[in-house]
Amino acid sequence: MPTSKTLPYDIIIIGAGINGCCSAYMLTQAGLSVALIDQNGIASGGSGAAGAFISPKISKAGELKEIIGEAHAEALKFYTTHFPEFTLVKPLLHIANSPKEGEKVDAFKYETHLKHSTIPHAIQALLSEDALHSASIYFDIGAVVDAQGVCKAMVKGIDFYPLKVEELIHREGLWHIGEVSTKHLILSIGAYPKLLPIDYVGLHGIWGHRIDIETSTHIPCILHHHVSISPTTKGGVVAIGATHDVHYSPFSGELYDVEKGRGQLLEKASKTLKLNNINILNDYIGLRSGSNDYLPILGNLVDADATLTKCPNIRHGERVDPSTYIYYPNVTMINGSGGYGFVLAPYLAKCLSDFLVEGKALNPALSPARFFPRWAKRQS
Repeated sequence: MPTSKTLPYDIIIIGAGINGCCSAYMLTQAGLSVALIDQNGIASGGSGAAGAFISPKISKAGELKEIIGEAHAEALKFYTTHFPEFTLVKPLLHIANSPKEGEKVDAFKYETHLKHSTIPHAIQALLSEDALHSASIYFDIGAVVDAQGVCKAMVKGIDFYPLKVEELIHREGLWHIGEVSTKHLILSIGAYPKLLPIDYVGLHGIWGHRIDIETSTHIPCILHHHVSISPTTKGGVVAIGATHDVHYSPFSGELYDVEKGRGQLLEKASKTLKLNNINILNDYIGLRSGSNDYLPILGNLVDADATLTKCPNIRHGERVDPSTYIYYPNVTMINGSGGYGFVLAPYLAKCLSDFLVEGKALNPALSPARFFPRWAKRQS
């Protein structure tokens, strides 16, 4: 346990997934005193179970595509520059898993500036007939990150408290969490209980499962198809994982069937290529969060009760400038990255650092306040 717990930190971050760890790293690099809190440990949840692929968003035009496009370039540079020992750079083959997805792949291939080429014959020889005849794009450069390794490296030397936070108290200009206090609080808690009455924030949980295996089949690139299949920084180990294909809630009261999940991953992997002599090494499972409109979340949090008292007609659909809302003092949320957490984290953490250190404005399209008017109208 850190010895500086009686001192107020500049920043306390609750949640030690990739967003929390990346934010802690960048804010510490900027010279702020930072503490990190998580009840289960560093990257112990959804981030630790992630495939941690640094991949572009294969989609048609839109704000999310633009943000992930910028974030993708920043993430490649960030991980390879600062954490090369936890980053494996390999070509990336994205194969459409349906005709509709194929339309997106073809459109993306036509307009992208990212370097891509013909699939090498050695890789074509590995693919199933279904994969070989589906729309695809072969990027010359992709990457996969050691999820838990890079998170732990980011927060090395930063004060860490293994606490379950049940109450947040704001008193005399500081946020108090147990015996520690801070000037500014950052919530990076994924799909778990929000700690403040902010039910308007549109989040949903996405259960993920990844297995590490040994196989005699050589995997020369990162493959995205029905599931993701990739070599890793651990020589000889191949990772197979899915985010959106495995739906389960730890709040349901039911135990997750790990054996069944493994079977689903291997069955879907077999639709891409044949894996020989499989030996399952480890399972990684956890809950990550996505926003209801698919954009990530970064911004200050509206005090719902105080704002509705001030502007009661919001309940009846009256449009109010978000600058007139009442916000919790010095609280910022970073969340909702879905399956692109490791791509978005450096970009979002840099925006957060620029906001807190240099006073640069955050993108209002990412603000959690964007969900407030519709929620307020439903309260009438």
